[in-house]
Amino acid sequence: MTSTALELLDRLDDTETGGFPKKALQEIIARKEEMIPHLLAVLESVHADPAAFIGGPKAVHCIYAAYLLAQFRETRAYRPLMALMNLGERIPQDLFEDSITEDMHNIVASVYDGDEEPLRNLIENHDADEFARACAGLETYPVLVHAGVMTMESVEGYFRELFEGKLEREHSAVWNNLCSLCGELGFTSLLPHVRKAFEEGLCDPFFDQLEDIENRAESGGVRDWAQKCQLVDDVVAMMEPWACFHPETPRKTAKPPPDELANLLGTREFSSRPSVPPPPKYPGVGRNDPCPCASGRKFKKCCGP
Repeated sequence: MTSTALELLDRLDDTETGGFPKKALQEIIARKEEMIPHLLAVLESVHADPAAFIGGPKAVHCIYAAYLLAQFRETRAYRPLMALMNLGERIPQDLFEDSITEDMHNIVASVYDGDEEPLRNLIENHDADEFARACAGLETYPVLVHAGVMTMESVEGYFRELFEGKLEREHSAVWNNLCSLCGELGFTSLLPHVRKAFEEGLCDPFFDQLEDIENRAESGGVRDWAQKCQLVDDVVAMMEPWACFHPETPRKTAKPPPDELANLLGTREFSSRPSVPPPPKYPGVGRNDPCPCASGRKFKKCCGP
């Protein structure tokens, strides 16, 4: 019996086996035209009530919908995705997890409808999540260049606008990616802006070092970025190797002989009190809150764990 569209979506959350829903994905791909409206509806539902998806039984639907619509080159998904990226700090990360930093630039480029304005609005939205702005926003530009949709000259021109006033001058992942991309794309004319950003402490030197950015830019940029700037063509091949679908098997270790075990236990002293982890140094401080040490950085980038 053939599954309905909604039954197919439910099969993506294979809670019984916890494995990769390969057959369900293949069937969705085979029924592309029928499934597209339902996948778009998933994105709309997530935008209307993100809390219902974060950590819930349908959490994976949002991720699968984005990847599948990207493979289908469904440009109607571009604006709903941009709306999700603008929802606010942490929400895009909670919805898409590692896909934000790993693949969202490729996903957005794959559904791009030719209108740059939503992309710019995300990057320049101070209230949006910094990683959504940096990864779903800025990093989409090299993919569009690689796909022949934009030119290097137009991207360099927009990056100049960001340096010269369109981007708030506050330390964030957006500045990290902006400066790093200037090196990767060979934008030597923007190096004075990059140097100034480092002087003002807008970039994290642990993310990328100024000297390395300068060397890459002055060498004409690098082409390794093209390897990670690919439109989404095969969702099954992309997702099947994910570690979450291949939990590690606990290692089995051989037990020592009883007499050896007794000797080992006899040489150790054991406390009768259980080991208790120390209390957090800064209780109640969120990862994205300002660091209590007054460094001006976010807690996770400073004294956080």
